[in-house]
Amino acid sequence: MMAKTEQLETGCVLQKDVYSKSVKPLMKAGTVLNETHIAFLKAFLIDQVEVDHLTQGKKKRTVAKKETAPKMDSPKSIAETSTVHPLDRLYKESVDAYAAFFANWQSGSSVMIGDFRKAMMPLITGMMNDPMWFSSFLVSQSRFETLAARSVTFGLLATFFAKKFNCSTGETVQLGLAGMLADCGLSKLTPSLLNKKEDYVGSEKALYKKHVVDSYKMLKGLPTLKNEVLIAIIQHHEREDGSGYPLAIEGSQLSQYGKILAICDTFLNQLASSRRSNVLTALGTMRDASYGKLSGYLMDKFCYELMTLFIGMNIRLSNGQSGEITFIPVKDPTRPMIHLTDNRVIALSETRNVTIECFM
Repeated sequence: MMAKTEQLETGCVLQKDVYSKSVKPLMKAGTVLNETHIAFLKAFLIDQVEVDHLTQGKKKRTVAKKETAPKMDSPKSIAETSTVHPLDRLYKESVDAYAAFFANWQSGSSVMIGDFRKAMMPLITGMMNDPMWFSSFLVSQSRFETLAARSVTFGLLATFFAKKFNCSTGETVQLGLAGMLADCGLSKLTPSLLNKKEDYVGSEKALYKKHVVDSYKMLKGLPTLKNEVLIAIIQHHEREDGSGYPLAIEGSQLSQYGKILAICDTFLNQLASSRRSNVLTALGTMRDASYGKLSGYLMDKFCYELMTLFIGMNIRLSNGQSGEITFIPVKDPTRPMIHLTDNRVIALSETRNVTIECFM
């Protein structure tokens, strides 16, 4: 029977292959649908599919809607629905879709760039049009528990930075996709190594570092991905002083795109390094620790543009005082001016022993 995608429930079995624009099926007949599969179909804007059945409960609810007056939502449910931003839903759908793509890559499938682009573009364009959502998103996030969530966020950071750097729309989208795909080569690691919680040691490090080359190989020759983007992907672990990998080349040999991806990747690593870390402390720590490793000019630009998103937000300082971020200095962007609740103004650039502890 044909069923609308929004009607699908876990346990339904596909009766026919599902196709997007690729000649290869997006999902094969016989697939027992779970929540990730359903999110994947929605991400690809698949309107309906043929399944073996819908559950009886689902049918009854559909009939009931036609025969009876609609049930009024409680005030609580209305409030909960209204507080969910559309881009929050798109983000979750994109993460679920990425997880499904990654599972396919682990099984040996090639990267279907057209399908991947179609799944990620709604979130990329949505964030480009609503940067204030991105500020709220970053404030609410401190750690990304899955590789899929990290990779999608990597792409959003690259998109944001590229737009603030006055890249064209096409270049901005390319860099966003590059961030999302930069670590696709991790799909070649064994599950035990990929899911390891401790630091890699010995030969494990070499296997992990190989993911950069694997990402390049998986993406090389794909239509719509420019060569500059591929170079950026293979360079996103390189460093200005030549201490990076896989080629250990210095800053003069690195592309601007590669430097941008390196900063975005380092920021995510810093954000994940401490359970108490937040976007503000991560930016400050990264800026101090990356001297000589990452482009100083691009680092200050990155910190400044991100910090401007937080102007007007309330914060608590390490000395117990609270206030509002009012001004971001260009030369010291992670040390803003704060309008305190007692109406005094403090410049953190001149008060080095006080830091921003958290958002309020």
